Amino acid sequence: MSRETLQYFANLRKLSCFPSPTACNLRLHRLIAASLGDLALKLFSDLLSRGFRPRISSLNSAVSLHSRLGGPQSAQAFVDNVFPALGCAPNVVTFNSLVDGYCRSGELRRASAILSWMRSDGPRPDVVTYNTIMSSFSKHRIPQSALCCFALMSKAHSPTVITYSIIIDMFCQLGDFSMGHIALKDMQFLGISPNLVTFTCLIHGYCKNNHFDKALELFDYMLSLSLLPNVFTFNVLIDGLSKKGVLERAAEVFERMRELGVSANVVIYTSMIDGYFKKGDFDTAMVLLNRMWKSGLELDVKGYGVVIWGLCNNGQLDKALELRREMEGRDLLPDVFILTTLMDSHFKAGNARKGLELHREMLIKGFKPDMVTNSAMVDGLCKNGLLKEAMVYLVKVKETDEVTYSALLDGLCKEGKMIDADNVLVHMSKAGLAPDEVCYTSMIAGHCREGNIVEGLRLKNLMLRKCISPDLLTFSSLIWGLASTGVMIEAKQVFDDMINNGITPDSIVYDIRIRGYLKQSDFGSASDLAEDIKNRGLLKDDTILLKTANSSM
Repeated sequence: MSRETLQYFANLRKLSCFPSPTACNLRLHRLIAASLGDLALKLFSDLLSRGFRPRISSLNSAVSLHSRLGGPQSAQAFVDNVFPALGCAPNVVTFNSLVDGYCRSGELRRASAILSWMRSDGPRPDVVTYNTIMSSFSKHRIPQSALCCFALMSKAHSPTVITYSIIIDMFCQLGDFSMGHIALKDMQFLGISPNLVTFTCLIHGYCKNNHFDKALELFDYMLSLSLLPNVFTFNVLIDGLSKKGVLERAAEVFERMRELGVSANVVIYTSMIDGYFKKGDFDTAMVLLNRMWKSGLELDVKGYGVVIWGLCNNGQLDKALELRREMEGRDLLPDVFILTTLMDSHFKAGNARKGLELHREMLIKGFKPDMVTNSAMVDGLCKNGLLKEAMVYLVKVKETDEVTYSALLDGLCKEGKMIDADNVLVHMSKAGLAPDEVCYTSMIAGHCREGNIVEGLRLKNLMLRKCISPDLLTFSSLIWGLASTGVMIEAKQVFDDMINNGITPDSIVYDIRIRGYLKQSDFGSASDLAEDIKNRGLLKDDTILLKTANSSM
């Protein structure tokens, strides 16, 4: 079809003829539909240069194309130069294309300026003009301006279902469901029936804000109105439920979709597969993957990323690598998420060389490592004993967060390199990052293992001053450190402090204290603790009781 269109214009040029305005529109739109917009503009410019006088509809199509391909400035230049040269006055459709272009590029002031000019001097703005600007204000989370635009529109035009859908979606995205429902009731009061888009906006808002019961209620209400959900509505609902781990409900909606004759797409399958992987249900995830393949659907890059992550997370690195080769065979390139997942998996498998190779590949391909990549890199280097390399890497990278530092601190503390760990903690503060519970716990455990109980207690008090609550591991580390040095009174104080903070001790904490008492031949205290642990139901076997009994004989 594109070849025929080009031949058509070539023949006209040879004959020094022009197409009829209708034929011109038809042929150029065929090129646009074939994603040959640039070529369509060149042919149109050639016709204009040879004296062709098109209809304004053709000019408006050119304005829209310029806006999409060259940006709003290109479209504006076309309007400012070509329209006057042809003696043609721009109409409301012309300016709507300009407004749309400026809104798409985020230049809302320019779009608003055109609206103001249209209201005072130009062709009067129509519903499309107002809806376009309102939608852009909504996407940029500027509700006051969107509502102001709505008020201006209401003075000249009756709002449409599209108008109300924009307003409802805006309120839902902001989490203001009361205003969303007020807008819904307002439109119904005016006799405007909500359509599929309206309900999908509301369902999306509820899912985004974790109000899944409301989303499902609305879904059922929509069906009661004989409004058939489309695949996008199901996408929104199933994706939200899957991300929250509400997989039973997601599966119910999935089956309902099948019953209604709506075919699932790769996005829906990917959402559910991801949900099952993250829940730890590997088998169901793979059943869904095979079901998707049998339906004739192929994974996209995001889908490959989800499945590769699931395989790696379940120790199936070889299959993950096979899947990577498969996607590359389909001319789909792995993204930074996939490369990071494989890199992390190689590190966890003890293959630091392969992990480093993947990191180099990432850089060669022009990917900028993000915080997840950097955290995986530091953690991988540490777990493979490459602590110096991890420290050097951390100093070089800019994209870091608390997780990245936590990985390095944990590695250094486990190796007993507490001076280096202290320096990293200082570097972390200079980077503007506040140590979290994990960082402090690693440091406390490290200092206690090295016998520096005073520093461990100081760090615990520092945590409390910064309103960071110690966890079970924090208290366990301190109790172990104190018990190891025979300071059992202080160990009991920390134990009591842990209980007062609402943390239930586990059998390991009891075992540490009992061993400490037995070491001092304090069999009475050890026996009391053994009885306490039995009463709490924390005793999985009689090992601790036997040790206590044998020692007291």
